[in-house]
Amino acid sequence: MNKILVILILAVIVLSWNFVFTDSKKIELTDSAKVLQGLSMALKYKMAIKEYWKATGSLPDAEAWQKSGKYIEVDLSKSLVNNINVGADGAGVISVYFTNKEVINVEKDIEGTQIILIPEAKGERLAWTCKGNIDVDYLPKKCQYISNEN
Repeated sequence: MNKILVILILAVIVLSWNFVFTDSKKIELTDSAKVLQGLSMALKYKMAIKEYWKATGSLPDAEAWQKSGKYIEVDLSKSLVNNINVGADGAGVISVYFTNKEVINVEKDIEGTQIILIPEAKGERLAWTCKGNIDVDYLPKKCQYISNEN
């Protein structure tokens, strides 16, 4: 049998064993994964901003975003995201604000912190950078590099 197939089968067996015979309440995502969940929620906003930019040729500030009538529905109830807004920190900028919630255990305090996703038009596409005032351990590697420069 193919060695790679055998390794994959063994990996599936080990992972299955861990999920079947461990208490699901003890399985916790790492804190950085919880922050990445907030960033993944911002993907819908990134797509909407890209559509707006393609249609108008400009990035929306907060007022233009409100007037555009774009409403993006994301369920924030089971995340550490307090809210997500567009344009408050600059044209097209997505701000993801985090909070602590009683139902989600977090080692470090992230109440009131944020990650900011900044678009920049590069020819026919938007390029995104990020920075934030959240603990550097929570930031994705790309954001850690940028935040350390500023």
